Amino acid sequence: MNSYLIGLLVMVATSLLAVGGLYVVRRIVGIEKLKTFNEVAGNSFQVVGTFYAVLLGLIVVDAMTDMSDLRAVIEREANAVADVYILSRGMPEPERKKIRELTVSYVDAVIDDEWDAMKHGRVCVKAIASINQLWDTIIDCKPTTDDQRDIRQMSLDRISEAGDNRRERLITSAHGVSTELWTVLMIGGLLTLGFSYFLGLPSFLGQALMTVVIASTLALNVYLVFLFGYPFSGAYCLEPDGFILDRVIFKMKENGFDREKLKNVDPREVLQKRGKI
Repeated sequence: MNSYLIGLLVMVATSLLAVGGLYVVRRIVGIEKLKTFNEVAGNSFQVVGTFYAVLLGLIVVDAMTDMSDLRAVIEREANAVADVYILSRGMPEPERKKIRELTVSYVDAVIDDEWDAMKHGRVCVKAIASINQLWDTIIDCKPTTDDQRDIRQMSLDRISEAGDNRRERLITSAHGVSTELWTVLMIGGLLTLGFSYFLGLPSFLGQALMTVVIASTLALNVYLVFLFGYPFSGAYCLEPDGFILDRVIFKMKENGFDREKLKNVDPREVLQKRGKI
Protein backbone atom coordinates (compact mmCIF):
# COMPACT_ATOMS: atom_id res chain seq x y z
CA MET A 1 0.00 0.00 0.00
CA ASN A 2 1.20 3.52 -0.79
CA SER A 3 2.97 5.22 2.14
CA TYR A 4 0.93 8.40 1.65
CA LEU A 5 -2.32 6.46 1.88
CA ILE A 6 -1.15 4.65 5.00
CA GLY A 7 -0.17 7.98 6.56
CA LEU A 8 -3.59 9.41 5.75
CA LEU A 9 -5.34 6.39 7.28
CA VAL A 10 -3.19 6.63 10.42
CA MET A 11 -4.00 10.33 10.72
CA VAL A 12 -7.75 9.81 10.21
CA ALA A 13 -7.96 6.86 12.61
CA THR A 14 -6.03 8.68 15.33
CA SER A 15 -8.15 11.81 14.90
CA LEU A 16 -11.41 9.85 15.16
CA LEU A 17 -10.25 8.11 18.33
CA ALA A 18 -9.05 11.40 19.80
CA VAL A 19 -12.35 13.17 19.10
CA GLY A 20 -14.21 10.17 20.51
CA GLY A 21 -12.16 10.41 23.70
CA LEU A 22 -12.86 14.14 23.91
CA TYR A 23 -16.59 13.52 23.55
CA VAL A 24 -16.58 10.90 26.34
CA VAL A 25 -14.63 13.16 28.72
CA ARG A 26 -16.94 16.10 28.10
CA ARG A 27 -19.99 13.90 28.69
CA ILE A 28 -18.62 12.42 31.93
CA VAL A 29 -16.95 15.47 33.48
CA GLY A 30 -19.16 18.18 32.06
CA ILE A 31 -18.26 21.35 30.20
CA GLU A 32 -18.79 23.62 33.19
CA LYS A 33 -16.34 21.65 35.30
CA LEU A 34 -13.78 21.58 32.50
CA LYS A 35 -13.97 25.35 32.11
CA THR A 36 -12.60 25.74 35.65
CA PHE A 37 -9.42 23.93 34.53
CA ASN A 38 -8.74 26.17 31.54
CA GLU A 39 -6.20 28.55 33.04
CA VAL A 40 -4.06 25.97 34.82
CA ALA A 41 -4.53 23.28 32.16
CA GLY A 42 -3.59 25.68 29.35
CA ASN A 43 -0.24 26.58 30.92
CA SER A 44 0.51 22.99 31.89
CA PHE A 45 -0.40 21.73 28.43
CA GLN A 46 2.16 24.09 26.88
CA VAL A 47 4.89 22.59 29.07
CA VAL A 48 3.85 18.96 28.49
CA GLY A 49 3.33 19.50 24.77
CA THR A 50 6.66 21.23 24.35
CA PHE A 51 8.59 18.48 26.13
CA TYR A 52 6.96 15.76 24.06
CA ALA A 53 7.34 17.73 20.82
CA VAL A 54 11.08 18.14 21.44
CA LEU A 55 11.46 14.43 22.25
CA LEU A 56 9.45 13.36 19.21
CA GLY A 57 11.29 15.76 16.93
CA LEU A 58 14.69 14.49 18.06
CA ILE A 59 13.64 10.89 17.49
CA VAL A 60 12.30 11.64 14.00
CA VAL A 61 15.46 13.52 13.01
CA ASP A 62 17.64 10.73 14.41
CA ALA A 63 15.72 8.09 12.46
CA MET A 64 15.95 10.13 9.25
CA THR A 65 19.68 10.68 9.75
CA ASP A 66 20.27 6.97 10.36
CA MET A 67 18.44 6.10 7.14
CA SER A 68 20.44 8.67 5.19
CA ASP A 69 23.69 7.30 6.62
CA LEU A 70 22.62 3.75 5.77
CA ARG A 71 21.89 4.78 2.19
CA ALA A 72 25.47 6.07 1.97
CA VAL A 73 26.76 2.78 3.40
CA ILE A 74 24.89 0.81 0.73
CA GLU A 75 26.24 3.05 -2.04
CA ARG A 76 29.81 2.64 -0.76
CA GLU A 77 29.44 -1.12 -0.69
CA ALA A 78 28.02 -1.20 -4.22
CA ASN A 79 30.74 1.15 -5.49
CA ALA A 80 33.47 -0.99 -3.95
CA VAL A 81 32.08 -4.16 -5.54
CA ALA A 82 31.91 -2.46 -8.94
CA ASP A 83 35.52 -1.31 -8.53
CA VAL A 84 36.63 -4.90 -7.82
CA TYR A 85 34.95 -6.02 -11.04
CA ILE A 86 36.56 -3.24 -13.08
CA LEU A 87 40.01 -3.74 -11.51
CA SER A 88 39.89 -7.44 -12.37
CA ARG A 89 40.82 -6.48 -15.93
CA GLY A 90 44.40 -6.03 -14.76
CA MET A 91 44.56 -9.35 -12.89
CA PRO A 92 46.12 -12.52 -14.33
CA GLU A 93 44.05 -15.42 -15.58
CA PRO A 94 42.27 -17.48 -14.31
CA GLU A 95 41.70 -15.09 -11.37
CA ARG A 96 40.35 -12.38 -13.67
CA LYS A 97 37.49 -14.52 -14.90
CA LYS A 98 36.72 -15.91 -11.45
CA ILE A 99 36.62 -12.46 -9.83
CA ARG A 100 34.17 -11.23 -12.44
CA GLU A 101 31.95 -14.27 -12.03
CA LEU A 102 31.94 -13.89 -8.25
CA THR A 103 31.16 -10.15 -8.29
CA VAL A 104 28.24 -10.77 -10.65
CA SER A 105 27.04 -13.64 -8.46
CA TYR A 106 27.31 -11.47 -5.33
CA VAL A 107 25.37 -8.57 -6.82
CA ASP A 108 22.67 -10.92 -8.13
CA ALA A 109 22.36 -12.56 -4.71
CA VAL A 110 22.07 -9.22 -2.91
CA ILE A 111 19.39 -7.90 -5.28
CA ASP A 112 17.35 -11.06 -5.79
CA ASP A 113 17.63 -12.78 -2.40
CA GLU A 114 19.32 -10.86 0.39
CA TRP A 115 17.31 -7.64 0.08
CA ASP A 116 14.07 -9.46 0.75
CA ALA A 117 15.71 -11.56 3.47
CA MET A 118 16.83 -8.42 5.33
CA LYS A 119 13.18 -7.44 5.80
CA HIS A 120 13.01 -10.36 8.22
CA GLY A 121 16.45 -9.81 9.77
CA ARG A 122 18.07 -12.64 7.80
CA VAL A 123 21.02 -12.88 5.41
CA CYS A 124 21.61 -14.70 2.13
CA VAL A 125 23.94 -17.70 2.26
CA LYS A 126 24.73 -17.33 -1.45
CA ALA A 127 25.88 -13.74 -0.95
CA ILE A 128 28.09 -14.78 1.97
CA ALA A 129 29.64 -17.56 -0.10
CA SER A 130 30.31 -15.25 -3.05
CA ILE A 131 32.03 -12.51 -1.05
CA ASN A 132 34.10 -15.06 0.90
CA GLN A 133 35.25 -16.64 -2.34
CA LEU A 134 36.09 -13.17 -3.63
CA TRP A 135 38.31 -12.61 -0.62
CA ASP A 136 40.03 -15.97 -1.13
CA THR A 137 40.54 -15.44 -4.87
CA ILE A 138 42.12 -12.01 -4.47
CA ILE A 139 44.29 -13.07 -1.51
CA ASP A 140 45.50 -16.24 -3.26
CA CYS A 141 46.24 -14.41 -6.50
CA LYS A 142 49.96 -14.42 -7.42
CA PRO A 143 50.72 -11.38 -9.59
CA THR A 144 53.70 -11.58 -11.91
CA THR A 145 54.17 -7.89 -12.74
CA ASP A 146 54.33 -4.68 -10.74
CA ASP A 147 51.11 -3.45 -12.32
CA GLN A 148 49.30 -6.60 -11.29
CA ARG A 149 50.63 -6.28 -7.74
CA ASP A 150 49.35 -2.73 -7.51
CA ILE A 151 45.95 -3.76 -8.86
CA ARG A 152 45.80 -6.68 -6.43
CA GLN A 153 46.45 -4.31 -3.54
CA MET A 154 43.76 -1.91 -4.76
CA SER A 155 41.37 -4.84 -5.12
CA LEU A 156 42.10 -5.90 -1.54
CA ASP A 157 41.38 -2.37 -0.35
CA ARG A 158 38.08 -2.26 -2.24
CA ILE A 159 36.90 -5.71 -1.14
CA SER A 160 37.79 -4.76 2.43
CA GLU A 161 35.65 -1.63 2.12
CA ALA A 162 32.82 -3.67 0.63
CA GLY A 163 33.02 -6.15 3.50
CA ASP A 164 33.00 -3.44 6.17
CA ASN A 165 29.95 -1.74 4.66
CA ARG A 166 28.20 -5.06 4.15
CA ARG A 167 28.55 -5.91 7.84
CA GLU A 168 27.22 -2.49 8.82
CA ARG A 169 24.25 -2.96 6.46
CA LEU A 170 23.42 -6.39 7.88
CA ILE A 171 23.74 -5.27 11.49
CA THR A 172 21.43 -2.33 10.83
CA SER A 173 18.88 -4.55 9.08
CA ALA A 174 18.63 -6.74 12.19
CA HIS A 175 17.65 -3.82 14.41
CA GLY A 176 14.87 -1.25 14.36
CA VAL A 177 13.24 1.06 16.85
CA SER A 178 13.52 -0.51 20.31
CA THR A 179 10.47 -1.62 22.27
CA GLU A 180 11.39 0.81 25.05
CA LEU A 181 11.44 3.72 22.65
CA TRP A 182 8.07 2.76 21.16
CA THR A 183 6.66 2.52 24.69
CA VAL A 184 7.87 6.02 25.53
CA LEU A 185 6.52 7.41 22.26
CA MET A 186 3.08 5.86 22.61
CA ILE A 187 2.60 6.67 26.31
CA GLY A 188 3.92 10.20 25.80
CA GLY A 189 1.57 10.75 22.87
CA LEU A 190 -1.45 9.45 24.77
CA LEU A 191 -0.65 11.59 27.80
CA THR A 192 -0.10 14.70 25.69
CA LEU A 193 -3.34 14.15 23.79
CA GLY A 194 -5.25 13.26 26.95
CA PHE A 195 -4.02 16.38 28.69
CA SER A 196 -5.74 18.50 26.05
CA TYR A 197 -9.09 17.10 27.26
CA PHE A 198 -8.78 19.19 30.42
CA LEU A 199 -9.41 22.27 28.33
CA GLY A 200 -13.09 23.14 28.19
CA LEU A 201 -14.11 25.23 25.21
CA PRO A 202 -17.79 26.21 24.95
CA SER A 203 -17.88 24.98 21.36
CA PHE A 204 -17.41 21.21 21.00
CA LEU A 205 -16.74 21.62 17.28
CA GLY A 206 -14.00 24.15 17.92
CA GLN A 207 -12.28 21.96 20.50
CA ALA A 208 -12.75 18.90 18.30
CA LEU A 209 -10.94 20.65 15.44
CA MET A 210 -8.10 21.59 17.79
CA THR A 211 -7.93 17.96 18.95
CA VAL A 212 -7.80 16.75 15.34
CA VAL A 213 -4.85 19.05 14.63
CA ILE A 214 -2.97 17.81 17.72
CA ALA A 215 -3.78 14.14 17.08
CA SER A 216 -2.87 14.35 13.37
CA THR A 217 0.45 16.02 14.10
CA LEU A 218 1.39 13.44 16.72
CA ALA A 219 0.26 10.52 14.56
CA LEU A 220 2.16 11.67 11.48
CA ASN A 221 5.39 12.19 13.44
CA VAL A 222 5.12 8.76 15.07
CA TYR A 223 4.42 7.34 11.60
CA LEU A 224 7.64 8.96 10.36
CA VAL A 225 9.53 7.20 13.13
CA PHE A 226 8.05 3.92 11.90
CA LEU A 227 8.96 4.64 8.27
CA PHE A 228 12.55 5.69 8.91
CA GLY A 229 13.14 3.36 11.86
CA TYR A 230 12.79 0.24 9.68
CA PRO A 231 14.79 1.08 6.53
CA PHE A 232 14.46 -2.33 4.86
CA SER A 233 10.74 -2.93 5.32
CA GLY A 234 7.50 -1.04 5.21
CA ALA A 235 5.99 1.25 2.63
CA TYR A 236 9.05 3.49 2.47
CA CYS A 237 12.21 1.41 2.42
CA LEU A 238 15.64 1.48 0.87
CA GLU A 239 16.13 -0.25 -2.46
CA PRO A 240 19.36 -1.79 -3.79
CA ASP A 241 19.81 0.99 -6.36
CA GLY A 242 23.59 0.92 -6.18
CA PHE A 243 23.71 -2.83 -6.80
CA ILE A 244 21.22 -2.49 -9.65
CA LEU A 245 23.53 0.00 -11.32
CA ASP A 246 26.41 -2.45 -10.70
CA ARG A 247 24.44 -5.04 -12.64
CA VAL A 248 24.02 -2.55 -15.48
CA ILE A 249 27.77 -1.83 -15.47
CA PHE A 250 28.57 -5.54 -15.58
CA LYS A 251 26.22 -6.10 -18.50
CA MET A 252 27.75 -3.20 -20.38
CA LYS A 253 31.26 -4.48 -19.71
CA GLU A 254 30.33 -7.92 -20.94
CA ASN A 255 28.49 -6.75 -24.05
CA GLY A 256 30.54 -3.68 -24.84
CA PHE A 257 29.47 -0.02 -24.73
CA ASP A 258 26.97 0.55 -27.52
CA ARG A 259 26.47 4.31 -27.78
CA GLU A 260 23.22 3.93 -29.69
CA LYS A 261 21.75 1.64 -27.05
CA LEU A 262 22.96 3.89 -24.25
CA LYS A 263 21.04 6.80 -25.72
CA ASN A 264 17.80 4.94 -25.12
CA VAL A 265 18.58 3.83 -21.55
CA ASP A 266 16.50 5.58 -18.90
CA PRO A 267 18.19 5.09 -15.48
CA ARG A 268 14.86 5.49 -13.69
CA GLU A 269 13.34 2.68 -15.74
CA VAL A 270 16.32 0.46 -15.02
CA LEU A 271 15.96 1.04 -11.28
CA GLN A 272 12.22 0.36 -11.37
CA LYS A 273 12.90 -2.97 -13.06
CA ARG A 274 15.54 -3.77 -10.41
CA GLY A 275 18.18 -4.04 -13.09
CA LYS A 276 16.66 -6.93 -15.02
CA ILE A 277 18.33 -6.13 -18.31
